[in-house]
Amino acid sequence: MFDFFKRLFTIPGVSFPGIRPKMPDLDVEMKTPRFMGWSADLRMYWPKLNIPGGSLRVGVVAAIIGVAIAGGTYFFAAKGVTQAPTYPQAAVYDVGQNYRLDEKQVRVGTRPEQGTQTLNLVIGGARIDALNFNTISVGKATGLAEAVKVSGTSSNTLQCDTVVLDGIEAPSLWLGNSSIHELEIIDNAADGLSIGATLSAVSDITVGSTRGTISVPNAANSTYDRIIVDTSSADSICNTLTLKDIKAFGAYTGYAIHLEHLDVGKLTIKNSIIGSGSGIDTPDFTVATSTNVTTTTLTNNLERAITIK
Repeated sequence: MFDFFKRLFTIPGVSFPGIRPKMPDLDVEMKTPRFMGWSADLRMYWPKLNIPGGSLRVGVVAAIIGVAIAGGTYFFAAKGVTQAPTYPQAAVYDVGQNYRLDEKQVRVGTRPEQGTQTLNLVIGGARIDALNFNTISVGKATGLAEAVKVSGTSSNTLQCDTVVLDGIEAPSLWLGNSSIHELEIIDNAADGLSIGATLSAVSDITVGSTRGTISVPNAANSTYDRIIVDTSSADSICNTLTLKDIKAFGAYTGYAIHLEHLDVGKLTIKNSIIGSGSGIDTPDFTVATSTNVTTTTLTNNLERAITIK
């Protein structure tokens, strides 16, 4: 057997220096209590291990290291050690903190203590180029307030050049507590449509240079229970926010699509189907009177019986 290992780890023309592993000296002397004038002395030493042959030593040491690595890998796997979630996996992502640390892109998030399938972006204070959510299914039958929520506070808003909702299918949609320079609502169908925006002089927000902005990768072709964009801790800026082909189902204590505390240059809602089946006398598509706008374009929007399942 030794000849086999020697041939296996022998390279013609190459010789390995002798390897003599040595443990730290262990020479411990212990004295036992004296009993009736008699006691025994105890000594402890490391057991001696001698592996003959330079090539064999290399092979055995390599095998020991390999077994140690494999054992460690198995141990961590068995203990359930998992990597941190990466965007856009369901998790909480502190975009504002990433921005303050001058990071170029959002990558790693944290899982909440109680596991959910929520994609939660905490963006307070960040300057972002684009937030794009495309071809995503959200919601669950019951137990949620919203499926998609973009919000802040009366003093901390999300300030965007352009916001687009395109191809939304959801039981309800609500927009309020916002200031929009140009509001465009075109080619939508709703189980009740209520546009109560208030005419007001709203500044046209335009994002100039995107230098220094943080990049948030696109979230696409995914499923979540909810999507939350939260700017409640501080004002945030984005060049564009796009919600395209978002499909939501379920019964909500609030609104399936909930948008508020936005300051926007131009906001467009188009090609969307909104309805819970409650009837057109109970609007499911609502632009509240708390939404201030300078100009509004309403084109080809239909009210008809719709139930999103």
